[in-house]
Amino acid sequence: MISRRQILVSASVVALTTGCASATPASITRVSARPVGRGRIMSMVVREANNLGVSPSLALAVAHAESNFNPRALSPVGARGVLQIMPATARGEYGIAADRLWDPRTNIRLGLHFLKRLQRRYGGRTDLALSHYNGGSAVGRPPNARVIPATRPYVAKVQRLQQMYRRRILNGDLAIHDQRRRV
Repeated sequence: MISRRQILVSASVVALTTGCASATPASITRVSARPVGRGRIMSMVVREANNLGVSPSLALAVAHAESNFNPRALSPVGARGVLQIMPATARGEYGIAADRLWDPRTNIRLGLHFLKRLQRRYGGRTDLALSHYNGGSAVGRPPNARVIPATRPYVAKVQRLQQMYRRRILNGDLAIHDQRRRV
């Protein structure tokens, strides 16, 4: 039987070798012994992004930055799953119980729906939507909204990852394709 410590050590090795700052032992405190495969999670992210009208490259970038596609990621503040949804957000905004956030499809659907709402709220300004997604409502309301200083590294990371996923989708390097060619 695999111990919790062995799982955390394995997650640490994966985090260090993939360069995912969000998937460090300090930020992931719960990992399933039988995780859903990364490719399957990526496919779910692209499918839900297409269904909701979110850029697949942005959706992949957020999932990568938030959990490195880990459906069992648990942050120190309690955010859960692939898109690191806070239980209070799930309950307050969508009426979804916290334990349902461990279901990858539910987590991805909620996270991308929330991201789409934030993009609309901030007039398509992805930087503001990402800042709010990561740091909460301190971004402020338009037209006075500003990127929260503490979230600038996160916003920059997601934007870099989005460019990488956009290139990979356009070049056909990613096994997951957006049939509508929206990237």
